[in-house]
Amino acid sequence: MAALVEHLLGSSSAPVDWEAESYPGYGDFAVLPFLVAFFPAVRFLLDRFVFEALARRLVLGKGYDKLADTDESRKKINKFKESAWKFVYFLSAELLSLSVTYNEPWFKNTRYFWVGPGEQIWPDQKTKLKLKAVYMFAAGFYTYSIFALLFWETRRSDFGVSMSHHLATVVLIVLSYIFRFARVGSVVLALHDASDIFLEIGKMSKYSSCEGLAVVAFLLFVASWILLRLIIFPFWILRSTRSTELIYCILYPIFP
Repeated sequence: MAALVEHLLGSSSAPVDWEAESYPGYGDFAVLPFLVAFFPAVRFLLDRFVFEALARRLVLGKGYDKLADTDESRKKINKFKESAWKFVYFLSAELLSLSVTYNEPWFKNTRYFWVGPGEQIWPDQKTKLKLKAVYMFAAGFYTYSIFALLFWETRRSDFGVSMSHHLATVVLIVLSYIFRFARVGSVVLALHDASDIFLEIGKMSKYSSCEGLAVVAFLLFVASWILLRLIIFPFWILRSTRSTELIYCILYPIFP
């Protein structure tokens, strides 16, 4: 990630080689402060120039520009903007994860989580820069989300649950990266982000009183949640930890 940090700082004009491979390390997290600053900056711009007008149009309806804000309408508008922002993140994160992982052999065959390319076997596996970027993108967002939950977003009854989720997610992302589980971790991120896209569409539809679209979105959320998190995740992803390839990776240093 050093080349990427230099590129962000403007100290290097060389193009970034996203296919370059190297071992994960703590130094890769040097890019994290840039992303923690990037997300609130983008959100501020979207809030001011896109989400506010869109929320007022969809939540308040026709003549929204002539209506004064009430406490209730303001709360709805703020909640709509929060869901719009999360939708933008989850959609962009999902597209990024799929664009990076789809053509990798381990996207379709879980044995390659642990072996290859060539003679590489876990944990002695290098990680492509573009896969590191997927991890840093997620780590930056959830680190930023901790501060957003404290100082920016509407305080809800599930504040404690949301904070615990963000903290646990950051810890899991960091640990899985350092211990070289980035391949399987990137697929897990893609599985979990996909259903949240429909959830945020459903919320925005509900705040906009588009009940039909809200019902469809929530049904898609439930269906995708069951398929991705209750079927594919345990029966394909977790099951790969019982594979002979992983057992070989563990035993090889002992019995080469």
